[in-house]
Amino acid sequence: MGKIQVKSLMSLTIPIFFELLLVTIVGNVDTIMLGHYSDKAVGAVGGISQVLNIQNVIFGFVNLATAILCAQFIGAKNKRRVHEVITVSLVVNLILGLFMGILYFTFWNTILEKIKLPLELIEVGKNYFKLVGGLCIFQGITLTCGAIMKSHGKPKQMLYVNMGVNLLNILGNGMFIFGWFGVPILGPTGVGISTVVSRAIGCIVGFLVMSHNCNFKFRKKFLQPFPFHVIKNILSIGIPTAGENLAWNIGQLMIMSMINTMGTTIIASRTYLMLIANFVMTFSIALGHGTAIQVGQLVGAKESEEAYGKCLKSLKLSIVLAFSVTVLAWLFKNQIMGVFTKDRAILEASLKIFPLMIVLEVGRVFNIVIINSLHAAGDIKFPMFMGIIFIFIVAVPFSYIFGVKLGWGLVGIWIANAADEWFRGIAMLIRWRNKKWITKSFV
Repeated sequence: MGKIQVKSLMSLTIPIFFELLLVTIVGNVDTIMLGHYSDKAVGAVGGISQVLNIQNVIFGFVNLATAILCAQFIGAKNKRRVHEVITVSLVVNLILGLFMGILYFTFWNTILEKIKLPLELIEVGKNYFKLVGGLCIFQGITLTCGAIMKSHGKPKQMLYVNMGVNLLNILGNGMFIFGWFGVPILGPTGVGISTVVSRAIGCIVGFLVMSHNCNFKFRKKFLQPFPFHVIKNILSIGIPTAGENLAWNIGQLMIMSMINTMGTTIIASRTYLMLIANFVMTFSIALGHGTAIQVGQLVGAKESEEAYGKCLKSLKLSIVLAFSVTVLAWLFKNQIMGVFTKDRAILEASLKIFPLMIVLEVGRVFNIVIINSLHAAGDIKFPMFMGIIFIFIVAVPFSYIFGVKLGWGLVGIWIANAADEWFRGIAMLIRWRNKKWITKSFV
């Protein structure tokens, strides 16, 4: 087999960065625009979004497995297996999207009560939850198409799809929040309608773009006889990664439940801070995804030493970028928070977190970059075990001790989460350096 030519890190990362940035904007533009409607609406959507992240974990485990398997089969130059994996992943996420949508729509009240969201916020956000959660199938298919495109080294095309989705969502939000074009002002309910419609259009266009660029046609022959070996590989990758991500999200829900007892001001403050953190980590995530594409293809081509160096190079770059961006956010914290709210109580609770954001986000990049590379190499179980251990031994209990028992509030929550990221990140670095992942390839 000849030496495989992988695309450069920047040619992969920059389109992924803009795509993720737009996905982040789409995911958070509801919160940003609702900030001009009411802080209660922001608190409601912020709490609800933490629950809706669970669906991203479920879709994500299929998409991650799809990206890893596609990248390794591309490296091995096996086109039939690539198309087989694409077909199965689309069918699986279609079924999962329908199941979760029914679950969200039917048990919305029970779910929101379980996370201790105040009744006044449940009343404000219930229709948003039913709409965005109940019709999550559109997001599931779009994310699958994005994962397939990335594994083929073609992230740029999905960037344009997400640009369109973003513009449609902003237009719809403006109509339902500010009454543009004489549309009735519906607040969070209207934002839910806008989000679902834009995602539905993005789903259709995303599928067509993926099919064209990956030379893919949905054919029955890839399902006859049903490729259970693909399901087995998806589950062998997906269940541990889903366990890891699910543990993190359950941990965050438990922490969110603690925050929900601290009052509407703290809930809104945390929502704004998480929005900022999502933007800060976007380039690190893009670097992690770009590196994973390189690592997956190199591992599939049996070029492990080159894969080893690619990951460490990306990690160094991510650390520098995360530190630089969070320091800038700290220096301009007043101006940044002023974009979202003028409420003095929210500003007081939020501004003290910015120095801690530097510590947390620099620690987070170890996990973003190295875990993506370990997954791409086929090393799935180690990150899962470390994730579960540190989330429930460090993040959750110390959030309770520092945030609730000692009364430090959001400061205590951020310290506990930073400790989790750093301990876990160091464990991932040790794992990458000892090269045990070399024996875990699926090809």
